[in-house]
Amino acid sequence: MNEFQQDLSETAARTLAERHIEAIRQHGGIFVDAVRLTRMPMIVTDATLPGNPIIFANQAFAELSGYSLEELLGQDPHFMNGPATDSAAVQEYEAAIRESRNATLEILQYRKDGSAIRAMLFAAPLDDGQGTVTNHFLSYLDITRRFEAEKNLQALTAELEQRVSDRTRELEVANARLTKLVAEREILLAEVNHRAKNSLSIAGALLSLQGRRQADQGVKALFAETQERLNAMARAHDLLSKSESVQQVDAGSYVADLCAALEAITPSDDRIHLEAQVEEEIFVSADRAIPLGLAVTELVTNAVKYAFPSPHSGTIRARVRRPRPGQIELVIQDNGVGMTGLREGSLGYGLVRSLVRQIEGEIDIRSDAGVTVTISFPDLPPREAKS
Repeated sequence: MNEFQQDLSETAARTLAERHIEAIRQHGGIFVDAVRLTRMPMIVTDATLPGNPIIFANQAFAELSGYSLEELLGQDPHFMNGPATDSAAVQEYEAAIRESRNATLEILQYRKDGSAIRAMLFAAPLDDGQGTVTNHFLSYLDITRRFEAEKNLQALTAELEQRVSDRTRELEVANARLTKLVAEREILLAEVNHRAKNSLSIAGALLSLQGRRQADQGVKALFAETQERLNAMARAHDLLSKSESVQQVDAGSYVADLCAALEAITPSDDRIHLEAQVEEEIFVSADRAIPLGLAVTELVTNAVKYAFPSPHSGTIRARVRRPRPGQIELVIQDNGVGMTGLREGSLGYGLVRSLVRQIEGEIDIRSDAGVTVTISFPDLPPREAKS
């Protein structure tokens, strides 16, 4: 697997190496012992001999390479290079040797048993004090475990990224499918609201036709009130079918539209004026829109019937506002004759109270210079209101 040379025991390089080692041992003293005993793998080569052979190796290098100290003497310093050794690292090492400079590089080499080892190689030239390089000092730091850990981490990272990518694609497909379903649902709901509006309008028209055939004015009035209730529900479905979100209705537009339609039930002598004062950007859910519209219709109709007996005149005002975050108020106010027993006990007020309970609201009725009915109920949550 590597470039280890066999049978160097009788070669000139091996003989000279042995002589150098003996000389080093005799003259190096404690410094040689320190290098020999250190746990960092080290070798020394002789630059004055052909091939720059190894003339010294410590025990740590012998353990790293798997070779005995005897086998290492005389070997080329590249002897552990093998098939997967990076040629660029070898070239960098050789250039540093030629240029007599230090080199630090990462290199893949092979032990005696063929197993790979990845190490940081530190090479430095030693001169004789006259500028001539006589030896090279090489030390190794085994980074095999660190390299394998980094390799495993990269593999895990790549696997995780692939899983994230796959999951992202799955979520994108699911999101596209969900978006399509939501769009189809919105279209279906819009169509349902449109058809509901048409059905209620037809029912209202039939009631109007039937009411005109009634000779009794009381019965005719009941037909008219029922028709207005149907019209209120029809307008709610109409707005829902045209809204950007079929789950919400702009409360201001809804109440203003109802008031415009209810002008038809006011006397023709212009004694009673109907006004709508609404704030923008107030939305109510579809579940609350119809009960709210019916409540407006009942309260306005009640005020038209009872607040201004002839020859009294005045104004009925409908307001939609948000007095504080999380709360919506519908106020129907008139400046008529005030509350009477007949008015308070009418069917309309009983129906309104029932409608208020449906929207989880509260009702406050006051008779002071007319009648003021305030219905308060919870606002849509912020995210729902903007969706």
